[in-house]
Amino acid sequence: MNVTARDNYHHGELRSALIAASDEIIRESGVEGFSLREAARRAGVSPGAPKHHFGSMVGLLTEVAISAYAELARYLSEAHIEDQPVSQRLRSLGTAYVRYALDNPGHFRLICRKDLVNRHHPDFEPAVYTAMTGFVLAAAEYYGSAFPPEPGDAVHPGIVSAVSTIHGIAHMAIEDKFSFVLRSDDPEAELLGTLLPSMLNFHWPV
Repeated sequence: MNVTARDNYHHGELRSALIAASDEIIRESGVEGFSLREAARRAGVSPGAPKHHFGSMVGLLTEVAISAYAELARYLSEAHIEDQPVSQRLRSLGTAYVRYALDNPGHFRLICRKDLVNRHHPDFEPAVYTAMTGFVLAAAEYYGSAFPPEPGDAVHPGIVSAVSTIHGIAHMAIEDKFSFVLRSDDPEAELLGTLLPSMLNFHWPV
């Protein structure tokens, strides 16, 4: 989405314009291409406006990360897992997670950056929870555990392993780490259509 420069903003509009401009930069150039000055330029505001309204680069990028989790939640919600057995739900949600990373590599890398995202922001944890609850609950059901666990109990290691599995596959996918086994002219299609289903079926078989 292109951000239209304007001379004057209400407070909320200025914040939204800067978030939208930052989102656009991350989508085009990744975290490496981001700067507060460029975000301000695209939003049509003074170079000092981002720090004034968000406190720092981390403050602004945290808002982008929260929006990224909302988009991840949309991908997972569109996995159409209704009436599927639990193993198929895990595979469907895992595929949606990897697809999100491939479609949004800049945003996926951003949400992994603890140095650029304030995980103590009051809206951050709810955004993560909203995005991941369906997958985590499916993993809990698959491993015969409760989530959240009873007070004093640890999260079942199977749940932690399940989240680690899809996150690791997604990270390897956007870093082209599967090139040693992908042989077609369309490696992404091969990954999503052949390799990923076989890997997920290995973890959560039919």
